[in-house]
Amino acid sequence: MEILRKAENLTEAYALLDPDRPLEGKWLERFYADRPEEASITSLIDALELDPSHNDKTIFTGHRGSGKTTELARLEEKLKETHTVVRFNVEGLLNLGDVNYADLLVVLGLQVFQAARQSGVKLSDDKLHDLLFWYTTHVFEEDEKRKLESEVGGEVNAIIAKFSVKLTTDAPKRETVRAEAQANLSDLLEKLNGLLADLREKTGRRTLVIVDGLDKMYDKNQVRDLFCQGSNALLEPECRAVYTVPLALYHTNDFQQVRMSFPRNVALPNIKSRERDGNSCPEGQSALQEVLNCRLMPGLLAQEAAEQLVELSGGLLKELIALARNGVLRARRVRGEKGPVQAEDVAYAARQVRNTYRGSLTEEQYRELWRIHSGEPFVNSEVARSLLHNLSLLEYDGGDAWWAVHPIVRPLLEERADEFQSQS
Repeated sequence: MEILRKAENLTEAYALLDPDRPLEGKWLERFYADRPEEASITSLIDALELDPSHNDKTIFTGHRGSGKTTELARLEEKLKETHTVVRFNVEGLLNLGDVNYADLLVVLGLQVFQAARQSGVKLSDDKLHDLLFWYTTHVFEEDEKRKLESEVGGEVNAIIAKFSVKLTTDAPKRETVRAEAQANLSDLLEKLNGLLADLREKTGRRTLVIVDGLDKMYDKNQVRDLFCQGSNALLEPECRAVYTVPLALYHTNDFQQVRMSFPRNVALPNIKSRERDGNSCPEGQSALQEVLNCRLMPGLLAQEAAEQLVELSGGLLKELIALARNGVLRARRVRGEKGPVQAEDVAYAARQVRNTYRGSLTEEQYRELWRIHSGEPFVNSEVARSLLHNLSLLEYDGGDAWWAVHPIVRPLLEERADEFQSQS
């Protein structure tokens, strides 16, 4: 049975502190904690509500683990009364190590097709079948075609799911689909836009497509190709769209081209527990504390442990939840179901994470972290981008952007402080 209340013991706490589960649906309603204004998507919600366009595109980024998926679920909730919202995660639908703009549009078209069929609105059979015909003609195999053409029961959804698995795992199939889609992309977009226009007309609402998961792409060249070379294609669907992008794209020379291509770009800032000068940030600390309070009954988490979690998380919500969960594991083993989680349990969880950095940071990365930790300015470089990617360096926004070493990583620098100071 799913728990939709605060945890009353550490077994329930472990279940609710799942760092890989974004807040969606009932979880969003029950466990969401408001973010500080400067670290929220309020401005994006306002822009989408005020902009009269039905065809604008947004790129959306932030650190991994900063809460982007939860905020996109919140965006869907805020706009679902005035928009037909199609939100999907490409992780599991595409191979994130090999993504092309044609792959993405093929998947996007399928998601819109499913949403249109399930909308409950009487749409033009011709528009639905035109789009389906493109897929049966160009990318589906014979057995898939026969089942799709019959459209019996849930066959369409099942075939689409099976097709997505093939795109993820079958490289030859992916190359074949990509080549066919690129050769016939204008036809796909014509059929897709025909269905989108019909959906807009019949519902009287705009369509918003939210594409999550692209921020997890790890090949920087493919990221560049997707959002630079593929930008014209990604702008073509006649709907509103939000595309997630890796934060690393914002720190490349190509970003200005991307920024000029897409009408709107939004970065979700991390929640600050401290200001740039090192002083505490009460608003941020309170928001992070509330994330824990929403899930745990008083008494399960000692106040000192909660304060440590807030500090050590660096403002990353996924880090906060993961540290708390690992602290729960140790506390339950040492003190039983009622706990509570103590500061020593949090310190143990933090050491586990710190050891992953201890074994992976290179000498060059150590030196760059020390330079920034010593107060020198952030300088965009290959090594700096690698630090942002592995989250040992975190970016914050207090009007002007600033960067700080992840609190869990700082002790590794302090261990070598004498060495670094002697070399400076």
